[in-house]
Amino acid sequence: MASNISYPDSSAVWYIEGDKLALITNVDSSGSARTTARKQWKAIAEAVTDGVLLHYYGEPNKVRTINDEIDLDNSLHLSLVDYIKYRLYLDKAGVSPDAGVSQSSMVVSMNHEKKFRDAVARYGMRKRNKTGGTRAIVPSNFR
Repeated sequence: MASNISYPDSSAVWYIEGDKLALITNVDSSGSARTTARKQWKAIAEAVTDGVLLHYYGEPNKVRTINDEIDLDNSLHLSLVDYIKYRLYLDKAGVSPDAGVSQSSMVVSMNHEKKFRDAVARYGMRKRNKTGGTRAIVPSNFR
């Protein structure tokens, strides 16, 4: 960038919302820090001459304990619920002494398994935006 900001990596941030890219900063175009908390982060007012290079890692956090939060994209939450229900109903079918309860649990388990497998097979990598690897976003226009 043609800029007065000495270290843009410490005063500028970016995020992706769907197919939109946002670049914001907490300094003004002269390089002075903004102090008002409500207006601290605003869109960048700099001229982009040679493009923008963004570098990031998209690996999800590992679950190590039962209290850890699952680092999963919002679009896969329902699929995770179907997977958990599939496993819980399968467990219930295996331990129930009543044959009717066991059979109905197996049917419900298979329905949830089908929903889970269909969602993963149908949407696959399109829904997994936290899978690591190289990404490219080509915005139509910065103006």
